[in-house]
Amino acid sequence: MQQLLLLKEDFAAYADLPDSLDMKRLTPHILAVQRARLRPLLTENLYDELLRLQKDGTLTEPYLSLLAKVVPVLCLASLARYMPFAQATITSNSLVRKDSQYSTALEGRDLARMATIYDNEALGYEVELSAWLLAHAKDFGEFYPANTCGCGSAAPGRTPSVVVQPIRRPNAYRYR
Repeated sequence: MQQLLLLKEDFAAYADLPDSLDMKRLTPHILAVQRARLRPLLTENLYDELLRLQKDGTLTEPYLSLLAKVVPVLCLASLARYMPFAQATITSNSLVRKDSQYSTALEGRDLARMATIYDNEALGYEVELSAWLLAHAKDFGEFYPANTCGCGSAAPGRTPSVVVQPIRRPNAYRYR
C-alpha cells in the first residue's frame, strides 16, 4: 500500500470531520491527490525523498517546513474529491445513498459547492507552496531544481475546478 503524507488529525484545521468517519474512506482520495497534484508540483525526486524521510521518521528542518506547506494542499484537495461521495456507499447490490431516520441528506448541488470551495482553497495553497519551493529550492539540493534560468513555472498548471451538476427537467422543480 502506498504511504499517506497525512493523518486524520491533520484535517482538523480545515474541516470538522466526524470521529466516526473511517480513514479508509478518505485514503483513496488522499492517494489520488498525492499522485495527481502533489507529485507534479514537488517533482518526482523531491516527492520520493519526502515520502522516504517521513517513512523513516528522519524529517529534518527544511522537510518539516515543506510538509507543513504540503498538508493544507492534501487536506483540502482530498476533501474536494471526497465531498461528492460523502453520502454514498457501495454495497454488493449497487451504489446507495446513505440516510437514516435521524438525518437528512444534502442535495448534490450543496455537495458540489462544498467540493468547489475546498478545491479552490487547495489551489491557493498550491500556489503558495510553489512560490515557497522556488524561494527555498537550495534547501533541497539535487531533489528540487533551482529556478535560476527563469524557465520553470512558478504556479500550478491548472485553474480552479468547477463541478457541473446535471440539469433537471423543468417539471422536476417545485414552485412555491
